[in-house]
Amino acid sequence: MHTNLLLENLIAQVLQEISTQGLCVELNRQYKRIYSRFKAFARRRNTDSYSPDLIRWFITDIEQQYMSGGIGRARRSHLRRASLLLKDFVEFGQLEWKHYTDSTPVPLSQSLLLLYSQYIDHLKSSGKSDNTIQSSRNYIRQFLLFLEDSGCKTLSTVPPNMLPSFFQHLLATHAPTSIRTVASHIRSFLKFTEGGERLVPLVPSRCARNKPIIPILTEIEREALNSILKSVKVSFRDKAIIQLALRTGLRAVDILGIKLSDIDWINDTIFILQSKTGKPFNIPLTADVGNVLSSYILKERPKAEDPQVFLRSVTPFRPLCGHSACYAIVRKVFHHAGIRLSNERKGIHVLRHSAASMMLSKGVPVTTISSMLGHSNKSSTDVYLATDEIRMRECALPLSGIPAANGGLT
Repeated sequence: MHTNLLLENLIAQVLQEISTQGLCVELNRQYKRIYSRFKAFARRRNTDSYSPDLIRWFITDIEQQYMSGGIGRARRSHLRRASLLLKDFVEFGQLEWKHYTDSTPVPLSQSLLLLYSQYIDHLKSSGKSDNTIQSSRNYIRQFLLFLEDSGCKTLSTVPPNMLPSFFQHLLATHAPTSIRTVASHIRSFLKFTEGGERLVPLVPSRCARNKPIIPILTEIEREALNSILKSVKVSFRDKAIIQLALRTGLRAVDILGIKLSDIDWINDTIFILQSKTGKPFNIPLTADVGNVLSSYILKERPKAEDPQVFLRSVTPFRPLCGHSACYAIVRKVFHHAGIRLSNERKGIHVLRHSAASMMLSKGVPVTTISSMLGHSNKSSTDVYLATDEIRMRECALPLSGIPAANGGLT
């Protein structure tokens, strides 16, 4: 086991060992980039030393990025493998070239682990959506691991100051505005568990909620996107996914969940069972979406027995899944269109926001837009009002009647 735990030295030793393994040049460079990223992560946590906790925090950060669509499955696998190689190098004094499973850390305490499993089972039996269950699984696991690291093996031993400490700890990897979501999951978990009720009042009940103007495509970006969608540079599959998001505002998970049997070509509709609300909805099948969908199914889609419409374009021809698949497609098409080439926001959400904004500008009622977008809370759609400049101007108060002094307003 290595005793020199200075991160810079350890990583230099690991990279030296990797360079002797006969890997290709690009793979060596990839490990160097990943470990540079790891060192930057450590600096953000104000440490230059190795610790098992640092590995766990890094992997947790990777999982959060993967679930949010910020990185793809392959990138996630490379980052995890590099961090676990470093962990094994510290523990065994040499690289362990083995298969690393995608398992994520869970509490070792049997009491906490039982509560965790019971709560996830409760969410499943209550009919919660897969996205809600996955979010709860991640946040509750982080919470219980934090308690265990702090010496608490049961909820009954958690001191009152532990809840504020946990939320302060989250600020290292979460935006302040996302703490509200975490608090909701933690509060529900504590209400469910025996012995956790006393901790519920200590969970933040009110958090500042930032409601910025949401990002949408500009007129120039829409024109560039429409132009590239008419070219041969983009596959029929990718065109269909982009068009569906841009015309209907569907979520990525709902687009990728469409089955061949869901498309009613006679009545020009697509049946959707919305993943978040569980409600059925018939989406109008417009001519442009219908044309590109039929072209994909008839000319380009692999001959596979899977019921899902959208499949991988290379073997194995499995259905596309996850936010990361759609994010990669949108990013690629944006690149072809020459738009959002820097750090501007990309992904299905931009198209979804733009779809809602366009529907609003055409006079579609907010309640209809809310149903199309699958919002369980109708007020969630109010944020799109900020994108409608004409209606926002109508909301402005006139200045007439306000007394002025010295040529200016008082």
